[in-house]
Amino acid sequence: MHVSSRVLDVNVETATITLESGKTISGDLIIGADGVHSITRKKISDIKPFGSGKSAFRFLIKTEAALSDPVTAKFVEKTGNMALWYGADRRIVMYPTTYNKLLNIVCIHPESESEARGGAWSTAGNQEQLFKIYKDFDSDLLQLLKKANMETLKVWKLLDMEVLKTWTNEKLALLGDAAHPFLPHQGQGGGCAIEDAAALTVVLPFNTPKAEIKERLKLYETIRMERAHRVQEYSRVMGSDLRPDVPMDGKSLLNHLEKVCKADDTVYAYTTYNVGHDEWDNSTQQLRKWTWAKTPSMYWRMPIAFGKKPPAPFSTTN
Repeated sequence: MHVSSRVLDVNVETATITLESGKTISGDLIIGADGVHSITRKKISDIKPFGSGKSAFRFLIKTEAALSDPVTAKFVEKTGNMALWYGADRRIVMYPTTYNKLLNIVCIHPESESEARGGAWSTAGNQEQLFKIYKDFDSDLLQLLKKANMETLKVWKLLDMEVLKTWTNEKLALLGDAAHPFLPHQGQGGGCAIEDAAALTVVLPFNTPKAEIKERLKLYETIRMERAHRVQEYSRVMGSDLRPDVPMDGKSLLNHLEKVCKADDTVYAYTTYNVGHDEWDNSTQQLRKWTWAKTPSMYWRMPIAFGKKPPAPFSTTN
């Protein structure tokens, strides 16, 4: 592990990276898990992320401070709850963290109304600007926001990106935001990156023949691409502005989301697709099919013993 080591260049044919220090490191393959501003992605495509039209303030509030105020205590009385407040083109998201000791607040709004710059994570936010943008929200909620630790107040643009045609090039494969940057409206970006890692773990087990690396990276892409891009699109849908004719109540919001989720019948079906997926099992099944297809002349069958089908199929020749 080389910490604090900026990567300057990547050679996809030799699986070699060059660090800022001039040192080169080689391996069997390269996994580009270097985020939305990926360097490794440049070896696959010239597509770049762009502003989605929204920016977000983010800051922390002590749960104790909210509970000690009779006006704001109602927002945090139930432990572990996430809360959302919607405006037509802006919203506030709140959820607990650090064993319910802190509240994480995310205030998503039109990017033209704040001073976020190019997706940077460290841009300090302006408190006066924050309250100007949300001046029409409930006064009790604004009182909660005033309890924020303003030293933690940051603001950044929410970035999106066109869909890549491929995630691989020779011995390089992309993972996570490098391949499919997510808008935060479902909190699925991290989850899909973990699913990517699970798929890679399945298709590249210990003692994988080096000659199969490029082919197995393509298998990883085949397994993951459709799902990741679909969840990515759902995240865009969840962040879409409300129409002026949508009343601000829970039932109307659900009805609105059901209409914009064209690929599924209901919000519940589309939520199940997001969070009800077992990538380890899915990748294991896909690897088995891929293995079978490589040797079609062989007769593949279940072992005679009862029990769960093993990770690798038992085979006999004709």
